[in-house]
Amino acid sequence: MRDERGRVAAGLRGVVLAVAVLTLATGCIWQQQTLSRADIVGTWTEGDTGTGTLLFEDDGTVVVTNLAVFSNEVDDVVKVSECSGTGKWWVTDDKEAKTLGINVCEGNPWEFGGSKTHPKMRHIVGDPSYGKYQTLSRK
Repeated sequence: MRDERGRVAAGLRGVVLAVAVLTLATGCIWQQQTLSRADIVGTWTEGDTGTGTLLFEDDGTVVVTNLAVFSNEVDDVVKVSECSGTGKWWVTDDKEAKTLGINVCEGNPWEFGGSKTHPKMRHIVGDPSYGKYQTLSRK
């Protein structure tokens, strides 16, 4: 009986370890990052559709091109249109930022994650209980 329990426990540990490794390898865990204003400046593109871009300029201007706009559909989030325009961007702290806002399109605040060498930004879309995000990567 004791040997059987030991094998079951070892099997469960193996499954937990495999899931943890797979989660880390596929990037399913969001690692919060803090970026400087200089790290934000530049072009960010949508990972989901690859068509939308945000160009952050050093003077606080943001140019948005074809950024996907989402709507709630019962239990899912669906792309319904795209948004483009020019406006302003800001962070709450001039030296390091965990989030930023833009006054063009919807979806504030955007939060930073990924790694310092491959930063990403995202914001929640749809009902927060769905846990769906729109994610952009820095070019």
